[in-house]
Amino acid sequence: MLIRTKFEIGLILLLLISFYFGRLFYNKFQEQKEQKEEVEQLFSKKQAEISLYKNKYNEIVSKNETITLENKTIKELVKNGNLSFLKEFESLKKNFKNLESAYQIKSKVEDSIKVKILPEEEEYVDEEGDTIEFEAQNWKYADKWSDFDVRQVAPDSVSFKYTVNVPLDGVVYWKRKWFLGKKKYFSEITSENPHVKIPEFLNIKVGRKK
Repeated sequence: MLIRTKFEIGLILLLLISFYFGRLFYNKFQEQKEQKEEVEQLFSKKQAEISLYKNKYNEIVSKNETITLENKTIKELVKNGNLSFLKEFESLKKNFKNLESAYQIKSKVEDSIKVKILPEEEEYVDEEGDTIEFEAQNWKYADKWSDFDVRQVAPDSVSFKYTVNVPLDGVVYWKRKWFLGKKKYFSEITSENPHVKIPEFLNIKVGRKK
């Protein structure tokens, strides 16, 4: 009877241990599967797409889904040449342990204005009162960051169209004064466009919720 009881107890313990390790392997498999799906989404065309809506102030708001990546996945992506923009921020640890979030934004400034260059009464005649044959002029300039198009639409007016690319890279991270010190959170933003200046920005972290 005692031998049978010990056997049953051992069998139960073996089953519990098997269940425990089986659960660990299953969770590990699920984590790896989820990370693979997140990485695939990160580099998919769908992730780059955004949805737009107007808020109550009539401002256009851009929205897309946030992707969650584990620290080891981020390290591997940077090592393989992806997410290389993270190397731009010297305050991040080499293993990215203090990285809280990161983002890349591709934005553009576009506008078109019309400028008067001559008094309206001098529009189509010369000093002798003869009609001027109007020939439109066009000046263009483009580089990696900007595109300018100046077109003379009338003897007295020019149309000025321009597009400026404003790519933004940003991170949120924490720092400690010593290894058991309180975490302080910081944000950093930069742009590949050397002409872009960021004079100020507001950064808010949500603390204790009541």
